[in-house]
Amino acid sequence: MRTGPELRQARRAADLTLAEVARLGGLSASHLSRIEAGERPVTPATVDLYQRAVRRTLGAASWPTVDDVRRKDFFALAGATVAGVVAGTSSVDDLDGCAQWIAWEIWLGDGHELHQSLIPAALRPGTAQLVQRRQLVRTPAGAVRFAHPGLLDFHLACRVFGDIAAGASGRLETTQTSHAIDLVIREFVQQDAVSKVTLSRWMRSGATDVLRVNAAGILAKVEAPETADRVIAALRADEAMRTLYLTAVASRVLGLSWTLATQFGRGSTLAAPDALPKLAEELRNPRDAAARWCSAVLLHRAGASGHEPVRAAVADALRAESASENLRTMAALLAGADPITTTAERPR
Repeated sequence: MRTGPELRQARRAADLTLAEVARLGGLSASHLSRIEAGERPVTPATVDLYQRAVRRTLGAASWPTVDDVRRKDFFALAGATVAGVVAGTSSVDDLDGCAQWIAWEIWLGDGHELHQSLIPAALRPGTAQLVQRRQLVRTPAGAVRFAHPGLLDFHLACRVFGDIAAGASGRLETTQTSHAIDLVIREFVQQDAVSKVTLSRWMRSGATDVLRVNAAGILAKVEAPETADRVIAALRADEAMRTLYLTAVASRVLGLSWTLATQFGRGSTLAAPDALPKLAEELRNPRDAAARWCSAVLLHRAGASGHEPVRAAVADALRAESASENLRTMAALLAGADPITTTAERPR
């Protein structure tokens, strides 16, 4: 594991400010300053963030003064991190650990591929084996990508679940996971009672909005009505987490950019002509209780409760729904009531 001063040295070598790194990770500069000063522990997520920030700077065409020594120093830092950070990897024969590291770096980057020059020397033999086994494809431009998006989702999910099982929240604190990745993680969480408890704690009192919404997103896909009820109750109570979840649903279901989806997540009126039928169909989504709830919220904001596609979807949802909170939500949507403020009546 790297130390705070070493991270500071790598940042300064790339001429990055604390504010620039913090903005990339959705953190405060003061938080990173305490880490660099040794007042807070360095987590795997912190190292990943600094690697991402420095790698972007070193690879930018507008950066002409980075010499080979600086590049070498940074990639030595990344390579030294592999043994202690990448899913317990201590051998180049650990292909799972190698695949998980590459998957995470792709996820932090452009989401599609990773140039081979960014892969630490310790993992290059494993990368070659993954190419030979046709898990990875090497492009003519010298990058590697997974042969199928499902492989990327799987290896990302394995890495993230390893953190959850170990009680390490770092990776989930700075980067919001996707619906597809959460569905894979759900398969592991459903077989592990301890991880459910850990995620529930993070959902309620996680240090960052992103950690709380990531925990909620995984739990919302667990096949248990009582878990769904707790997730929806948490979304009602936590505005920041709710905004992130609404944004994720709007982006995925409506095919919007994250910037535009964020506007809807924060309460802007839906203007897309095909938004209502798509959101109505999401009310039938059997794999994400919170997505059903978020769709009801977005439909209510659009004043769509009286539209026939919405009423038909609600009728189907009411027949299939097992979570009490969502049953109440569907009834509220039909009545034109706000799902956010609709809660169970307290006994007198």
